[in-house]
Amino acid sequence: MKTTSTLTIHDEFSPLKTVIIGQGAPYLRDKEKVAAELQEFPLIPNTAWKEQVLALTYPTEEQLVTEYADYVAALEKYGIEVLLADTSAAYSFDYTCPRDIGFVIGDTFFISNMAVQSRADEIQTVMAHLHNIDPNKIVRPPGEAIIEGGDVIVLNDQTVLVGIHQRTNQAGFEFIRDYFENTAIQVLPVYHSQLHLDCCLNPLGMGHMLIHPDSLPGNSDATWQVLKRFNWIEVDAEEREHLATNVLSISPKTIIARKSFSSARVNGLLKELGYTIEEVVFDGVPATGGSFRCASLVLLRQ
Repeated sequence: MKTTSTLTIHDEFSPLKTVIIGQGAPYLRDKEKVAAELQEFPLIPNTAWKEQVLALTYPTEEQLVTEYADYVAALEKYGIEVLLADTSAAYSFDYTCPRDIGFVIGDTFFISNMAVQSRADEIQTVMAHLHNIDPNKIVRPPGEAIIEGGDVIVLNDQTVLVGIHQRTNQAGFEFIRDYFENTAIQVLPVYHSQLHLDCCLNPLGMGHMLIHPDSLPGNSDATWQVLKRFNWIEVDAEEREHLATNVLSISPKTIIARKSFSSARVNGLLKELGYTIEEVVFDGVPATGGSFRCASLVLLRQ
């Protein structure tokens, strides 16, 4: 199995070098077990597929396998090293969104404390890729600090945003803030109303930010001042529901985004601004609450 010896994340858009991608299979194979744990499920987007998602009939494993294969092909087209989670290492509902289970800030890998307890062991599916990392650079927050990777956004080497809602609590934010207290990194809380922060906010490489401001109630002036340093590309409620913000930047000017009617307006605006948009059909995971950023645990950017 491939492993990496270097971790470097100082923003969300420098050229992507190494990433762990989720797996389309196995997917919800033990329907009875999943049904018994439905109370742990994320916020399901209010789309045409919601009823089928809750009934555990959509997406299908066959669909997911095809869509993930196309995603991997798009990444490898740009010379990106793609690592895969080992689904035999731990049980989970599914293995589609490794971003949740860990995240990198600078040269440090943080193991998430999952809000969904049935996914708590899922970190084992990616640990084999980290065997060559200095153990002192792998950090697990204390038990009371609930935090997931979709709520952590690295704006630059001086500013990290930590979303606070149902998947990351105040203690999770405070742990990251205190961890970097004696460094040049400022950690800011961002209160939001979505599954994860990256479902309503995502900085891009040419000074823009995909954002749904109505999903960000109750934030301080200090937080808004940081967000307003970017040129906003506002998404509406329907586009947010279809995860138009949840793209993956693979370089400052190149973005992987959904090939979908629901993303067409936003993708068109990005093209007009000079971005190259690599459009991939990716409908299954977004129906359950995640998209390209969620499906990608980024380890190394140039």
